[in-house]
Order: sequence, then C-alpha cells, then structure tokens
Amino acid sequence: MKTNLLKISLSISLMGILLLLFLSNFLEPKLTDIEQINNKLLNKKTQVQGTISDIKTYTNSSFQVISIKDSTGEIDITTNKILNLTKNQNITVIGTIKEYNQGLQIQADKIISQK
Repeated sequence: MKTNLLKISLSISLMGILLLLFLSNFLEPKLTDIEQINNKLLNKKTQVQGTISDIKTYTNSSFQVISIKDSTGEIDITTNKILNLTKNQNITVIGTIKEYNQGLQIQADKIISQK
C-alpha cells in the first residue's frame, strides 16, 4: 500500500515538472513598454516592440547591438547573431534584461520582424 502511494506521488510530481518545463518553452512574457523597464526587472524575461533606430554590427565577433524605440523610450538589444535588419524596421524582441555600463539593455533570445 505504501509503495503504491509513493509510486503514484512520484509519478504525479514528475508529470507536473515535465508539464512546467513544456509550458515554459511556449509561454511568452507579456509585452512591456520600454519606459517600464527598470532595475527591478533585471535578469527577467520581457517582450518589447519597437522601431529600429540604429544598428551596430561587429562582424569579427558575430555580435550586433540594435537600438529600438517605441512611443515611450529607447533601449539597446544585443544578439550573438548577425541579422539582416534595417533602420526603421519594426521588430518584436523577447529576451532577458541585463545591465551594461550602468544602463539597461535586453539580451535577445528571439527577434521577430513585423511586416
């Protein structure tokens, strides 16, 4: 009786953990205005939309810094890939908020071009 209860409890716990892992890959963070990004959100996932105002590409290290702005502010997005993006293009970025040189930026996990 005790071993059956233990097996059932372990099975339910494992299914719950697997369900959480599965859902974490498909749930996206809510859309945030750039002005709402602050130090309280450090190391948290966020989603922002905006227009590209500047692109700096470092080809020798496959690194890009993309500045985007919305109606509330501007923020830098970093990516370890060189993407084919242009100024004034609208994009959605999902990534983690990081601090660099006493300023905030978003380390991109996913960049989606809005057409």
